[in-house]
Amino acid sequence: MDKGEGSKRRRISSTKDKAGKAETKPKYSSWSWSLSNLPVQLLGLILGKLYLVDIIHCCAVCSSWRSTVQSHCTQSASTTPWLMLPGNVEDDSTIRCFFNLAENKVYKMKNAFEGFGEDAWCVGSSHGWLVILDDEAIPHLLNPFSRVRIQLPSIPNELLCPNIDRDYFVRYLRKIFIAKAVLLADPSRSNNFGVVVICGSLSRLAFCKKGDTTDIICHDNQVYVLASDASVEVWDFRRAFPTKITSIDKPSTLQKDYVLYNSKFCPYRTKLFYVYRLNFRQNTWEQVESLNDQVVFLGGNQSISLSSHDLLDWDAWMRQNPCRTRCIPDSIYFTGDRWDEMDVDDSYGGHDIGFFNLVDHSIKPYYHLNLARIDPPPFWITPNLSMGKD
Repeated sequence: MDKGEGSKRRRISSTKDKAGKAETKPKYSSWSWSLSNLPVQLLGLILGKLYLVDIIHCCAVCSSWRSTVQSHCTQSASTTPWLMLPGNVEDDSTIRCFFNLAENKVYKMKNAFEGFGEDAWCVGSSHGWLVILDDEAIPHLLNPFSRVRIQLPSIPNELLCPNIDRDYFVRYLRKIFIAKAVLLADPSRSNNFGVVVICGSLSRLAFCKKGDTTDIICHDNQVYVLASDASVEVWDFRRAFPTKITSIDKPSTLQKDYVLYNSKFCPYRTKLFYVYRLNFRQNTWEQVESLNDQVVFLGGNQSISLSSHDLLDWDAWMRQNPCRTRCIPDSIYFTGDRWDEMDVDDSYGGHDIGFFNLVDHSIKPYYHLNLARIDPPPFWITPNLSMGKD
């Protein structure tokens, strides 16, 4: 017996079953005990040196490891967003797939949506949380990485379309009622969080706080609403009741033209982006030609802008993973968010995904889905391993 075999045998204990046969059992219980009893500073130092995927693997070992890691994890919010793929990627309805853009690799999660029903529908992604409507159109927050869930208040009947009963709404209108949902704060870090949604055929703004219209984004408890005519409204949510602070007209040079074709033979595609910066002091728009080192992630998620240098320790990562990809600076990574276009054809749709580079104005794919109809559409989500606040 060589030393390698001896070292392996010392980690295994032998017992006998009722038939008298010897069986071996690894002593994993002592491992989980030692992890939770490490000095806090040492544990934090170890976790700080790990990549996100390694931390997720630690959480998957057992419930004790997951609890310990989540209690001491300070994973940076600037990690590269992952792409949650549609549920029909796998034949198994209990599996959801997540595409890690940095690794160019797909990870599978089993039973992440368990309890929401087979027709659970994602209407938003914000701060690492998904906003989910279950089979009964009841909204929930779900952190698919920590598996924490928070039930939200039901959608009030007065927000529904006139003369529409709730059963009809749940059956036919649930998937198109909410255009987008974002969080005012991260529930992992604050009990004082709220959810703001664009809803209904009139794209009305609705909100709820814990305990009680084409795009929106939150900054310093102020919500910026991009209307269908490209104007912007700013709402202040720091007060007991939200108030509109200002309204900013669209850029004079911005136009929006759509032509509808048969979606299977002439599918709609994003061909170009015009980027404008909002001057807060003058309430005016300024067209920009470059994002510098920024990378923007757009779609059904809360819009995200990150520095390409802060996404990961790229030099170290690429040395260890020479075959991996990286986010292209000065680019916009997007997924389709025009729900009306996706419903034009029941057999094909949802393929408007890719990244636009502002340097050469090119659009290229970053992931290929071998599906005729991508339904539900992919969502960007920034992995967040923290637990929700009590």
